[in-house]
Amino acid sequence: MNAAVQVYEMTGRKLVQGRVAEAMAFSKAARALEDARVNAEDRDKLREALRFNRLIWTAVQAEISDTNSTLPRMLKAGLMSLSMFVDRILDQAPVNFDPSQLQVLIDLNREMASGLMESRN
Repeated sequence: MNAAVQVYEMTGRKLVQGRVAEAMAFSKAARALEDARVNAEDRDKLREALRFNRLIWTAVQAEISDTNSTLPRMLKAGLMSLSMFVDRILDQAPVNFDPSQLQVLIDLNREMASGLMESRN
């Protein structure tokens, strides 16, 4: 990657904050999974997509487990249930690759991104 692109990306990261950054992360996770689903023979793409998704959903778990979190209790409970569901799929995906399971995660990540973008308005 050339230096100009790196500077641009670093600057962009500093400017994008909060819910928009979270929405962008979920969108990136969905795109990575979609790419892995379409290129099912590329196990490296699958591993990387699963790793990134686990990272995102671990961050969700950390946020809702934080005692200082201001999210409503019901929202936290729903997000925890979703994150546990995602964990089960992520645990199974490398062993029992099922494109339909990836589609579930792709759709969920897209819905999360959409909801985060709507919540900022």
